Amino acid sequence: MGALSYIETFSAVVENGSFTAAAQALGISKPVVSKQVSLLEQQLGVQLLHRTTRRLHLTEAGEVFASYARRIMLEAREAEQSVLPLQSEPQGRLRISVPESLAISLLPALLQNFQQKYPKLELDVHVTGRFIDLVEEGIDIALRVGKLEDSSLIARLIMPCSFHVCGSPDYFAKHGTPTHPEELDDHNCLIYSQVQKSDIWSFRGAKGKEFRVKVQGNLCAEAGNLLMNAALNGSGVFIGPSFMVSDAINNGRLKTVLDEYAHAATGLYAVYPYSKLVSTKVRAFVDYLVEVWGE
Repeated sequence: MGALSYIETFSAVVENGSFTAAAQALGISKPVVSKQVSLLEQQLGVQLLHRTTRRLHLTEAGEVFASYARRIMLEAREAEQSVLPLQSEPQGRLRISVPESLAISLLPALLQNFQQKYPKLELDVHVTGRFIDLVEEGIDIALRVGKLEDSSLIARLIMPCSFHVCGSPDYFAKHGTPTHPEELDDHNCLIYSQVQKSDIWSFRGAKGKEFRVKVQGNLCAEAGNLLMNAALNGSGVFIGPSFMVSDAINNGRLKTVLDEYAHAATGLYAVYPYSKLVSTKVRAFVDYLVEVWGE
């Protein structure tokens, strides 16, 4: 039994939280899992896990080794993928991180069609507004809006994206239409709480200089669909990405304001960890995004 098998077993224990769950995930017995972890500890000369009757705890050495083990297994799986013929059908689990605004707008139809094209792929979608560590959390690919700051990741532009201050025509008929961001002080602003300083809205002034306005309102939520529904029902104004609000704008249910103060368009990017060998499943998903949304 090679060291890689022991590392795979240890990673499964860490990921699943117990020897029993790891054994089920790997399709082997619990005693075999326990023995392989013990042999790995003997080879390394350190204790990786504290074992109690209730749960397992990583030692300090275990914490360090677990981060490396996770990367090793990711590389090993990529290596396995690389030896498959290029024309082979993508298969296995594809873990995707997406913002909630995209998950409730364009993504459902795309995923359905993508799975019809690649039925052997199992999609595991994580919806969050956080910029998570892809390697640390085992995510294959993330869809993100805005510039990429992490140079260890690859980012491919999928489509342009703008942000709009929106409200229903009925709301603006009752409360007036703001002509400058400072006038938002007189309006009920619906606040998306998953971003830092969520009650501070940023705008572009003269010569492209940024300025910020503090807003307030009676609804603050982590779910963008709650804010959009409230805006559609005439409760206030909110800032939404173009892919989420464009249909409502086009059919007249929402109206944009303060467009002349909006920041320049950014983009929706597919982001994935850098590797010399991009797995066929990631490549297939990115190419499909560009094919469908790039138009």
